[in-house]
Amino acid sequence: MKERKISLFYKILPVFLLVLLGGFLAVRFALLRPWLVRYEASQPKHASQQIFADLFSPADWGRVHELAGLEGDREDFVRSMEEMTEGRGLSLVETSAGLSGDRRYIVKLEGENLAAFTLKTAPEGEEPTWRLGGVELLTKPEGERILIRTLEGQRVRVNGVELGEDCQIQTTRTAAEKYLPEGVAGRRTVLWETHAGWDKGAQVCVTDQNGAEIPVVYDGGYYVVEETAEEPTDGEREKLLGAAKTYARYMIRASDAAQLRRYFDSGSAIYRTICSSEIWIKTTSGHSFSDEEVREFRRYGEDMFSARVSMHMDVRRGNGSSKPYEVDSTFFFHRKDGAWRAFEMTNVDVQEEIVRTRLVFMDGERELGRMFVSSEDRSFVPPEVTVPQGRHFAGWAVRERRENQITMTVRFRPGEDGAVILPAGYEPEPVTLYAAFE
Repeated sequence: MKERKISLFYKILPVFLLVLLGGFLAVRFALLRPWLVRYEASQPKHASQQIFADLFSPADWGRVHELAGLEGDREDFVRSMEEMTEGRGLSLVETSAGLSGDRRYIVKLEGENLAAFTLKTAPEGEEPTWRLGGVELLTKPEGERILIRTLEGQRVRVNGVELGEDCQIQTTRTAAEKYLPEGVAGRRTVLWETHAGWDKGAQVCVTDQNGAEIPVVYDGGYYVVEETAEEPTDGEREKLLGAAKTYARYMIRASDAAQLRRYFDSGSAIYRTICSSEIWIKTTSGHSFSDEEVREFRRYGEDMFSARVSMHMDVRRGNGSSKPYEVDSTFFFHRKDGAWRAFEMTNVDVQEEIVRTRLVFMDGERELGRMFVSSEDRSFVPPEVTVPQGRHFAGWAVRERRENQITMTVRFRPGEDGAVILPAGYEPEPVTLYAAFE
């Protein structure tokens, strides 16, 4: 069979096409692409996006501190900015820079103007055409978190600015108030929270209601007012020990009601309770006291005080054996008809604190409400939440940073009635809670 000859044209054509394609690719990548890159770089939109990515996505707050020419500690600034922007998105918005020809851009932290930078044109012939002109911080970070614990009624100033009630995040009172007359308060404290500017330290000043300054110490992350330990007078101490001993003697029939009335208010409920109590031992041949101690003394104005009294009492029975008793009670005294008399007595720890803690509820960045929850409460009802379509409410969560990621950890899950049931012994801490959805 005769072979068919291929024309020289068809032999040369593939080579020609390959050379043509190579030439096109050479122009495309060697000439066109750099031109396109230069063209793109000459556009302010591209330049602004590149600067935003370099400085704010993710944020390089150390470099922002340097470019903005900020004073103050760089590391404190970085930490404060990270805390302020934690879990919140940054966006870029162009704005007018006036008649200069420069371009100005605003960096927003959600709806708030956080920072700004400008683009200025390069001298003719220089690349890139648009370059960074300057960086400006529009919103200062909150700075160091300051916690101050004072007594109720005391006033607080931080860096010369007085704190208001909105800065109170926790209050305490003691169980002693259950035994005090209405209107008489025991020891009460207030925990304040504020922030000192990242570029300056905290100057904390606490004064009493008369304006006298009260010494403050820094202890374990808190500024705490110094409290002077109160001590009973010799006469008050004698009354406390006398009341405890007379009570103990009455319970073994070694004293009578007349002796009780020397130390106890005969019109009080505790006096009637003692008189009607079951006697410990009906027949004894003697007794002795040892290890007498008065502590936890607290004064409530000029006419009332309390203290815890403890002692050991050995009682000798009629058969010669001994029976030990421990006396350990808190006595409340008031001045009646010019004399000190006990009007209450209890074995309860009256210095135990009852804590009220502030919770803040958020839906995204929108605050839904605040409330104080007491350590005595067993439940509370948070604000209602609007659930997005197609999702369900998972509970109230805290936002936490873990390895440069923001996580949501659910702390409270309301029941069908909307109430959160607290476990026994649970003491809430001041916290901001966010609505979590699944």
